[in-house]
Amino acid sequence: MTSFRWSVPFSITILALIALILAPLAAALLWLGWRSVSLVERLSGEQRVIVLEEAIERFVSNGLRGVVSVGQTLAETPIFRIDRGLEVDDERRRQLTASLTHHPLVGAAYVGFRDGRFLYVGRPEAYWDVRRAPFENQKPGTVQVLTIEGSGSERRETWWLQEPDGSRSSTRVQAVDYDPLGRPWYVDTMRAGKAVLTPPYRFVQSGKFGISVGVPLADNEGVIGFDYTLHALSELLTAYKITENSVIMVGHSLSAVVVESVPCPPGKAGCLQGDAQAREILRRTIRETIEEDRQIDREIDIDGNAYRLIVHRMAPGFGQRFVVAAAVPQMELLSASRALLERAVVAAAIAVALAVVAALVASWLVSRSIARIAAKTEHIRSLDFSDRLPVRSHITEVARLSDSVERMREGLEVFGRYVSKNLVQQVMRSPESSGVGGVRRDVTVMFTDIESFSLLSERMEPEILTDRLSRYFDALGTAISANKGTIDKYIGDSIMAFWNAPEPDPDHVANACRAALQGAAASNRLRERWAARGRPTFRTRFGLHTGRAVVGNVGARERINYTLVGPVANQASRLEGLNKVYGTEILASGEVVQLTADRFLWRHIDRIVAAGTTEAHEIYEPLGEVDDGVRHSEFLARWRDGHAAYDAGRFEEALAGFRATLAMRPDDGPSRVFIDRCAAFLRDGPPPGWDGTWHFDRK
Repeated sequence: MTSFRWSVPFSITILALIALILAPLAAALLWLGWRSVSLVERLSGEQRVIVLEEAIERFVSNGLRGVVSVGQTLAETPIFRIDRGLEVDDERRRQLTASLTHHPLVGAAYVGFRDGRFLYVGRPEAYWDVRRAPFENQKPGTVQVLTIEGSGSERRETWWLQEPDGSRSSTRVQAVDYDPLGRPWYVDTMRAGKAVLTPPYRFVQSGKFGISVGVPLADNEGVIGFDYTLHALSELLTAYKITENSVIMVGHSLSAVVVESVPCPPGKAGCLQGDAQAREILRRTIRETIEEDRQIDREIDIDGNAYRLIVHRMAPGFGQRFVVAAAVPQMELLSASRALLERAVVAAAIAVALAVVAALVASWLVSRSIARIAAKTEHIRSLDFSDRLPVRSHITEVARLSDSVERMREGLEVFGRYVSKNLVQQVMRSPESSGVGGVRRDVTVMFTDIESFSLLSERMEPEILTDRLSRYFDALGTAISANKGTIDKYIGDSIMAFWNAPEPDPDHVANACRAALQGAAASNRLRERWAARGRPTFRTRFGLHTGRAVVGNVGARERINYTLVGPVANQASRLEGLNKVYGTEILASGEVVQLTADRFLWRHIDRIVAAGTTEAHEIYEPLGEVDDGVRHSEFLARWRDGHAAYDAGRFEEALAGFRATLAMRPDDGPSRVFIDRCAAFLRDGPPPGWDGTWHFDRK
């Protein structure tokens, strides 16, 4: 008789508790939200300026650091030594041109030698105006190449335009009095003896703000210089504008305003009239900040609109110190943040109140039950059925869920005894994969068999034999499963297993070899234990082969079997049978060895042609992991020498070699087989056309 269990529907319980808690909690959350509005409004502008400050610092310092690094690399290049003369000027120009290519913000690269020679490579925007006018429509990547040399009235300037494909314009020569030895970038660098950066200034050629970088050559033979432009900083400032009408500027302690954001386009809806006035006030504020060396955060009135001025001095970098400033209309700053916060507070209050209250109440009522069910289903998902204690609950839905989970556990536990766990997991994840059909893929197949099992079965009672087989299959199955193998079927005393299906296994060949070695070791341990008790023992033979096969579900719609179809299985079975001939436990094909030669220690047994076939196959015996090589090294060396003599037809030498291996390992079956063969060949002679291949005339 089923006992009555009092329970309440989960939905009614949740709704009742939410109604009791939702209202006060929602009110508290809304009050906290409104309290946070004022704090967010006060910190928003300053925080955005700090973020902008960090972005500017990264922009300037990272760019300048890269340019200085390029200069130092070039300065150490032998071609920039003054004693290399004029013959390497083309290579010098090529190196300078490459620096422009890799650093888009470098407008010009040049080198001044202490003898007064000057080499210059510049972008189109860096051309001097008088020379740029005739060449307005140059191809992208065109540069101006310039050389100045000579002294006094004989000092001449030679220049041309060079396109990306290497073609040049006509060369122009004219007198010039430009001397790099008197330029600040040269003088300051030579005096400092290290990389020097000038304060920002407006370049004469382009009219844009930038910084000149000087790096001394080795032995103070001159200076390599770069013009690093800051015009891209304007785009960065515009991207970081706090509001549509805000103004962002960057100044320098020696150069006042360097660059500023793009103003709101005239005539655009929402643009304020006081933009120009705001910029002028911001310039004065920057100068005030520089003079007084302090931060500024205050409110002013511009053209009837309240603005907030925020000016920060940035930390020094490369000897330079910048100032970042912002003028933000208060109505834009406050309206955007207030509207956003109002919507966020309302939405968050409702959503959080509902979610938190529901979660708290539900977890208080059912947390233990749900946690137990979740843990149980996770175990079942991993095909672990050890938790047999059902979950008890007074909530109707939880109780029904627990009963369903228990029925599922019982059914899957029984199902898992008949089918591979990997296959069950695949069907659970993807039920549609259980239809009839297959896919072609590379697999590794193992066949095992018990030696003289028919004779053993006649001497043992069926119940005892069944018990022994169960223990035996459990030992081998553990080795197979531990190495990602899938047991296809038990055929009497035999096992057919394969790898790389149903779950992909990129290391399937090595895993199969490892499973065979571990399975053989487990079988031998079981045999020793039974022999010590005076019981009949099992000796297992293994065959391994890898190749292409079709793997999938075979059968009728109502009853299917997950298996593989292909000659790879027949070859593995044939290799297992050959253990009887050679007295071995494990034999593998050459295809297996080819893919695992660096992972396992293999002994080449023979080259054979199976009965009924014409194709020769190499067969091998695994002796262990490759780390076991020291233990087998001397034995393998003797075996290989004997086998080489055998393949070459030197049977007396081969016989001596195989006798040596048999002396080292008296139970070695292959040594006995080859001793008998060599003795027969010495007595009767080898077959005609002997090439070391053994032909079997029966299966």
